[in-house]
Amino acid sequence: MPPYFLYLVIGISIAPFLLSQVGMNFGSTPVKFDLIDASQWPAHQQLDAFFYRLSGAFTHTLLEWTAFCAAIFTVCLALNHYVMSKDYTTPVIGAALFLAGCMDGFHTLAADRLIEAAADNRNLIPFTWAICRIFNALILIGGVSLLLLRAPDQNNKANIRSLLVAFVFAAVVAYSIIHYCAVSDSLPQTQYPNSLITRPYDVIPLILFTFAGLVLFPYFYKRRPSVFAHALIIAMIPEAVVELHMAFGSSALFDHHFNIAHFLKIFAYVVPFCGLLVDYIHTYRAKEQEANDREIAEVALKRYTLELKRSNDELDKFAHIASHDLKAPLRGIDHLATWIEEDKRDPEALNEHIPKMHQRIRRMEKLLDDLLHYSSVGKKPLSSTSINIHDLGQQVFELCTPPPGFTLEIKGSIDNFETALAPFETALRNLIGNAIKHHDTHQGTITLHVKDSDNYIEIIVEDDGPGIAKEYHEKVFEVFQTLKPRDIVEGSGIGLALVKKIVNSQGGTIRVDSSIGNGTKMIISWLKNSSQPVESL
Repeated sequence: MPPYFLYLVIGISIAPFLLSQVGMNFGSTPVKFDLIDASQWPAHQQLDAFFYRLSGAFTHTLLEWTAFCAAIFTVCLALNHYVMSKDYTTPVIGAALFLAGCMDGFHTLAADRLIEAAADNRNLIPFTWAICRIFNALILIGGVSLLLLRAPDQNNKANIRSLLVAFVFAAVVAYSIIHYCAVSDSLPQTQYPNSLITRPYDVIPLILFTFAGLVLFPYFYKRRPSVFAHALIIAMIPEAVVELHMAFGSSALFDHHFNIAHFLKIFAYVVPFCGLLVDYIHTYRAKEQEANDREIAEVALKRYTLELKRSNDELDKFAHIASHDLKAPLRGIDHLATWIEEDKRDPEALNEHIPKMHQRIRRMEKLLDDLLHYSSVGKKPLSSTSINIHDLGQQVFELCTPPPGFTLEIKGSIDNFETALAPFETALRNLIGNAIKHHDTHQGTITLHVKDSDNYIEIIVEDDGPGIAKEYHEKVFEVFQTLKPRDIVEGSGIGLALVKKIVNSQGGTIRVDSSIGNGTKMIISWLKNSSQPVESL
């Protein structure tokens, strides 16, 4: 519990005493009247007189019943806390408070004669008070001692069985005390108004509560630290003050110290309730955080599982296709080597085969380079650079060394934006290079459309080439996929797959808008300020 809570408890515990020093009286002074004279009064006046005469009893009932309700609320919260935390500390202390509350309830009902008792109220009320207070102290000490004797890691079922046995035993003891007080017509004297110790029986719970607050409960808190255990220690302050008022102050029923003690007893029940409430809130938040962490972990696990499945599927597909595409240049080189051996005496044939062999070797080198580039996409964060799309588009177009008949048009105007230059340039170079390489004529126009759209830059690379059939719109982004034989158009089949992986790694998207004979549009949504690789989903 926070330090201010301790100061608050101390302040409330000593406040009635300090107020009494300045003349405030908390006693219930009954209005006396003569029964013979009262017999002549009207009925309503007689009724009022009896109510005023019983004001002390009514105050006593309200105070005791409030204390009983506070104990029951604490028990209910303790059970709820156990359901959440599975810590049997709270139900054990809750059970002790429940039995103590039951004893207080009996004390209240017996004092109001709602339970038939043989003894006179002048002896019944102080005696049942003292017995209830002794029982309250012993049951709390017994509950905590039982928890200390049972190791926290012991079998939970064994713990529950032993605790149930202890509860039944305590309940039997409580019932025996109640039965004795109810049937005994002569109870021991507990009040000595003219003595220093006006209620000697209350010295016993005073000693017990002091021992619990100074020795036992601090040791319990050290062994099993919790907010609730700390609150139990603090609760012993008002419990001890209650007994000081009764043992050394109260000399009659419903007097100044009597009512103060009953008020502070309510407060003594409220203190562990507050501690349990704080502990409950902490436990609830911890469980909520644990649930959130578990949910986040499950989402991450699901994402990683999907990513692993996607990666495995991609690897399987890659292995299947690569087994063909990587072997093709090797087979070509092998055939050419065989032909060279066969035609080594024919210089013209050698001059034809050797360039083809070099071509196959270059194709394989490019294929391996493209594979290496493809596999490295999204692995490392890159620094952001301010990009002017008009200047960069023109530079990339010139790097692609287009034939003389090709031109580049840039439409749209946007401000410079921050992004990782290397992946952006690579994606743009592959798209413009593809548009030139796969064109069906020796001249054409490549149009670069740019548009600013909130957090994204929309880039469209449009050509006036042969177009792509709809059934190939997704297939063109797969590794090693080409729409024309490599003998007709030189390429590794990795270009568009590389572009898609780059765009996705930067949090963007790419799609195709094309049909046969109507050219092709490659439409990219590129995330602004992207430099960190984004995990695939």
